[in-house]
Amino acid sequence: MSYDLYFARRAPGQSWEEALEEPRSPDLAAWERIVGRAREILGEVRIIEYPPNWEMDHEGTGISVNHWEGGWEMSAPYWTHGEDARRTVDVLYEMARAVERESGLECYDPQVGLPLAEIADTARAVEAFDAVAGRFGRRTEAT
Repeated sequence: MSYDLYFARRAPGQSWEEALEEPRSPDLAAWERIVGRAREILGEVRIIEYPPNWEMDHEGTGISVNHWEGGWEMSAPYWTHGEDARRTVDVLYEMARAVERESGLECYDPQVGLPLAEIADTARAVEAFDAVAGRFGRRTEAT
């Protein structure tokens, strides 16, 4: 189970569901730029390339960036809670902003139900991490 972010180019009035279903072509130039940004933000990342799919992940946070058949998505496992979850969400969103800049796509956070550009506070995202941690028996800092 993971916290997922999706990327798409939406036409005015188009729903996220419609935008995410549209076919896209791989963008290797954007992929290379995003790998560079990931190394700046996360440090060492593992790269797996098997065209038309490209993946990278960061061992410490579990954050992964996937460019599959032209689509883009990111995820982070619900390993953390409390302040650690806040730090994970901060890094996840920082990477998502880098993907937005380099790919020209817009990020959507389905857990919060908003585009990344409209998320002013990470509290709801952190609450999602805490809720899942609670379901799996992990104690949050508040307990």
